[in-house]
Amino acid sequence: MAYPAEWERTARTIDGEEYRIRPIRPDDAQRDCAFVASLSPESRYQRMMGTLRELSPALLQRFVNVDYRRDMAFVALVGSGANETIIGVARYAAGTPGPDREFAVAVADDWQGRGVGAQLTSLLIEYARLQGIRQLHGDILLGNRQMIELARWLGMKTRQSSKDSTVVEAVREL
Repeated sequence: MAYPAEWERTARTIDGEEYRIRPIRPDDAQRDCAFVASLSPESRYQRMMGTLRELSPALLQRFVNVDYRRDMAFVALVGSGANETIIGVARYAAGTPGPDREFAVAVADDWQGRGVGAQLTSLLIEYARLQGIRQLHGDILLGNRQMIELARWLGMKTRQSSKDSTVVEAVREL
């Protein structure tokens, strides 16, 4: 599927700062790598559910080379040209064959609590629905209260995982 340029947006944080949202592109590899590296150890742990410090080359390529249908990611950006910086990412990916997708969201520490994650995920949900995806689901660490609250605000059902007591499962039917 071709790059969906019609999904590019200008957005504002709840405190009025402007940023852009667009589908991720292969040329975002260095920006995405820098974004993950810039996250605090706590934010990285909550997003990756581990102590990953940087993305492996294979994982980075998987993150930026999406097909815009089975796999999708929206990035929030500030700056322009060589100074363009990713401040947030919301993505879904096909973990198994079928109509559901796993989703994940990460927002740069300085931008958390300002509506970036909510706007990214709302756009991702809208896009997924139009692609015929029937359900988004994700695992959230129990201690990540901000993400659990966001999931609930987005209309997701949350419940303690039956497989791992440190994880909350979030599900949204589309």
